[in-house]
Amino acid sequence: MSLFSHEFHENSSDEFGTPPEFVRPLADAVGGFDLDPASGAETVPHASTRFTEEDDGLSREWYGKVWLNPPFSEKTRWVRRARSEVSAGRVETAVILLPVDTSTQLFHDHVTSAPVVCFVEGRLSFDGGDRNPNFGILLAVFGKVSEDLLDALDRKGTVYHDEDRHERAQQQQLFSNGGGER
Repeated sequence: MSLFSHEFHENSSDEFGTPPEFVRPLADAVGGFDLDPASGAETVPHASTRFTEEDDGLSREWYGKVWLNPPFSEKTRWVRRARSEVSAGRVETAVILLPVDTSTQLFHDHVTSAPVVCFVEGRLSFDGGDRNPNFGILLAVFGKVSEDLLDALDRKGTVYHDEDRHERAQQQQLFSNGGGER
């Protein structure tokens, strides 16, 4: 069963736990995650506070440093919420795990706006044995990004920082309409 198939089948679980050995270096780099608002499938908690599907993490208050592996069937809603909480100052840092799909509106509207994006090397095997995706994973980070977090991300894959983004050149007028030299 591919991870991607859960988006298209109502009876498939949308719970895909991130292995603790994958999250631990990221948690250590931020001094521990305070909140995992989309928890429940993990064998080991990734944050001191977790909201499961029954808790409805989208309706609860968010704070501090957030680890987010959202239900992939509703990832846009969760990413929007994370960005909103960072912008409002309630969340200091949000590290979000998402499938790599550069063709989606989610990627162009949200992921490309992240101060840091890490394209994870290889394929991540989720908790549960048969939960191996047939696509790559990325980590989008919003909010404060420490050097320790950048180092932890760098050990996971290729990191792009907003300082590395290309800025479109501004058109410059060489001559005024006042009859300058040619």
